[in-house]
Amino acid sequence: MSWLLIDVGNSRTVALRAPASGGRLAEPVVTVLDEPTPRTDAGAADLAARLARDRGDVLVVGLTSVVPRLTAALATRLPDLRSVDHTWSMPFAVLVEQPETVGADRWCNVAAAVAAGLTDAIVVDAGTATTIDVLADGEFRGGLIAPGMAFAARQLQEKGARLWPVPFTRCELRPGRHTAEALQIGAFHVGVNGVVGTVAGLRAQFPRARVLVTGGLAFCLDQPGWRLDALLTFRGLVHLMHGQGRPAEAAPA
Repeated sequence: MSWLLIDVGNSRTVALRAPASGGRLAEPVVTVLDEPTPRTDAGAADLAARLARDRGDVLVVGLTSVVPRLTAALATRLPDLRSVDHTWSMPFAVLVEQPETVGADRWCNVAAAVAAGLTDAIVVDAGTATTIDVLADGEFRGGLIAPGMAFAARQLQEKGARLWPVPFTRCELRPGRHTAEALQIGAFHVGVNGVVGTVAGLRAQFPRARVLVTGGLAFCLDQPGWRLDALLTFRGLVHLMHGQGRPAEAAPA
């Protein structure tokens, strides 16, 4: 028996199948789906139908989603869906105001830090948005939300009258010799160093915090001592599902 784990982001939707095994993400993990998040009701309905059709011997379906349209479509097709929100029992104290506005991915990311045995962590999720969340003394203190590194660069390049899109990719820090090169170097290094500098400022306030990084652009943030984990959000989802009771009871011994 296995779990189907779904992470719906602003840009991409990823679904994994993993063995039902207590409160940790177990091997082998199989990618069932990895594609752009649909922008229309029809696209959301089609994706939900495909996941429902291919669920196989799945025991429990867990969801972290920041896209209400797709959340609703999945709930229609998967009636046993367990969708993370602020009403779930969290393995940490919650000190944020308006917890109902916190994205499901952020709850999962902080839960993943707890699952890793940490009481103090700074969790960076580098995607369409960059989120940076703080766990201190076992308490979720809140975080920061900023435009994602590539997203911010693309907005500038698309809206500048005399600019044009260039790929967001790792590159050497040096003066650009022409406009396209200057755009690429500026986007990458200002974006990355903006995140690195912000985390440094937070670590000065929370010196015991370990830094965990996930998201599609996590590879850009491979700083010494930082832990990169592409499956971090899924690890937090499994930890939260386990804490709600039913999956742990249903899982085989």
